[in-house]
Amino acid sequence: MRIARSARASIARWAATLAALLWLAAPLRADPGPTTRPLLEELNRQTRELYRQVQGGVFRVQLPPPRWASGYAMAPLDRWGKKLDPEVRRKLIEEERLPPAPGTGAATQPAVSDAVSLAPHATYIVVRQDRADDEPRRDPLLGGKLELDAKPDPSFSPNTIGLLMDDEGDVLVPAYVEREAVGEQLVRMAGSDGSRINARFVGSDRQTGLTLLRAEKSAGKPVRLAEGRPAAGSLVLCLSPRDGSGRLGLWTDGGGESGVIVATDGQVAGVARYGQFLSGSACKLIARQLMEYGAVRRATLGVLITEIRADDPLRRQQPLLGRRTAMRIDQVIKDSAADKAGLKPGDLLLAVAGDAVTDIPSFAAAIAARSGPTELQVLRGEQVLAVEVDLRQQK
Repeated sequence: MRIARSARASIARWAATLAALLWLAAPLRADPGPTTRPLLEELNRQTRELYRQVQGGVFRVQLPPPRWASGYAMAPLDRWGKKLDPEVRRKLIEEERLPPAPGTGAATQPAVSDAVSLAPHATYIVVRQDRADDEPRRDPLLGGKLELDAKPDPSFSPNTIGLLMDDEGDVLVPAYVEREAVGEQLVRMAGSDGSRINARFVGSDRQTGLTLLRAEKSAGKPVRLAEGRPAAGSLVLCLSPRDGSGRLGLWTDGGGESGVIVATDGQVAGVARYGQFLSGSACKLIARQLMEYGAVRRATLGVLITEIRADDPLRRQQPLLGRRTAMRIDQVIKDSAADKAGLKPGDLLLAVAGDAVTDIPSFAAAIAARSGPTELQVLRGEQVLAVEVDLRQQK
């Protein structure tokens, strides 16, 4: 009996010790945490919705290269002159030529089975059966060989994107190409669903770096353009001007961004180009003039200007300027509107009619919107002056 009681006591002490050790070790075990992360999932859902919303008004566009780019690319051939082998020169020139316009020339299409309908813009991976007609059918996945059955249309290579402005098919492209580079050829575009649409050149503006096209048929949902620029630190969606791919990030007031900037409410805030920013309202204004005149009828101020960048030494000489962006007047043309208003070389132009001008594109857009007496905000030395100029638009 004593031995049994002693054994039971030992077992009880061992069990109590084990329970204590398990209790002490419990806090050391990793907490698996929640199986879902509702905040991240909601952010993910909202981001997908924002991307889908704006994609309805975004086109992939194949613009021909501007004339200056073609000349620059061919300049080395001219420098080599007769030293370059004629056959090599011919091949290089052929590579520089533009692809044929839609509807011209013969297109080579990949051979596909009649039983499968393939979209011309897609790439397909097809599993083929390696068997004779009298062999038993093998597993369609594990028993086949992967191979490409169709290739993307080589004649369509989008190099930029466009924003649908209205239901009439006007598409604004954040890139500049001359009318002479396009001529009468059709510009090829593709919608977010891959559908192909042809467009014609309407006009372009070198100062703001914008081109307007008009689609042959209306498709998609027009984008909404915001009036002002996003506040620094705002969450924005940036669409690449190359292919329309998107990334979510913080807006740093245009310092390092490049692309079409979309606010969280789905409105297009504007176009950023590494320190330069053209607001949605400015894009709308330039597009309206291109629709009406085929060109921008910009008022003439009569000055030569330079952007004051963030690293410009002038900022150390102008404490009032601080981090504010501005345009420096380098030269005033005699008898111009600027000369008659009393503007001087060295003046820093801060705003046009209350709209801040941060770079050459925003200044060019602000001048395009004005006609008649217009107030300029100018920093001269340590004084901020309001100068009225009489702007006259070109006819």
